[in-house]
Formats: sequence, C-alpha cells, structure tokens
Amino acid sequence: MVNNIKNNGFNSANSAVYQQKDQQLEQTKLESAKQSSQTDSMKSVNKDSVALTPQANQLKELQKRIGDTDAFDSKKVNDIKQALSDGQYSINYDRLASKLAAFEFEL
Repeated sequence: MVNNIKNNGFNSANSAVYQQKDQQLEQTKLESAKQSSQTDSMKSVNKDSVALTPQANQLKELQKRIGDTDAFDSKKVNDIKQALSDGQYSINYDRLASKLAAFEFEL
C-alpha cells in the first residue's frame, strides 16, 4: 500500500476508518466465540443420563436370576409322566374342581 504523504487529512481519515473496521471485526470475533462457547456448554448440559435406584438394581439382578432358571420343575414333570405311563397317577376331582373355581373367582 502506498502512503499519500502530501494529503494530510487523507491518511489520518483512512487510519481511523481502518481502526474502526478492525474494532468491529474484533467485536464480531468475540461475539462469535462467546456464542460458540455457550453452544458448547449447552451441548454438554443437554446430554441425557440415567441413574438407577438400588431397588431398580435389585430388580435387574432378580430378572437375571429368573432368566437363568427353568420355567418349570422338570423333575416333577418327568415324575408325573412316569406315573401316568405306569397308571399310578390318581386325580382328586374334588380338589381339582375347587382349584378351578378359586381361579375363576380371582379373575
């Protein structure tokens, strides 16, 4: 850039304009950095988190234990199958009827 030494007011006016533009640019940069910082802090604040209560942890452990066990007593089922095939299994019809009725009343 060539300085115009002969024109006294021109250089000082240009210098003031350039300084003003530099200040505006710096202000814009600061505002942009501030907004970026606020956005970053908001992102870190908006992260979801979950904390399980002790009861929830106990339920989770119980579900795991239940999942590891059989849904029925296979020994009892095999014993009943064997008794049926041998003809030794007897049915108490009165007891069966009372259990069915109790079940129906609970519904």
